[in-house]
Amino acid sequence: MKQKRVVLDEKYIPKAEQIIDETGISTFSQLFTILLVNYGDVLVKSLKGEQ
Repeated sequence: MKQKRVVLDEKYIPKAEQIIDETGISTFSQLFTILLVNYGDVLVKSLKGEQ
């Protein structure tokens, strides 16, 4: 399996930790993957101004 690393800006760490604490997600990597899979298409459409 190929891997990539993601750098999280320090100012967003508290929010990520809050999400992890409230959801039971175990790692930052797992959090990023869940967000990417579940909201990636929505993000692209939103940034392109599509509905």
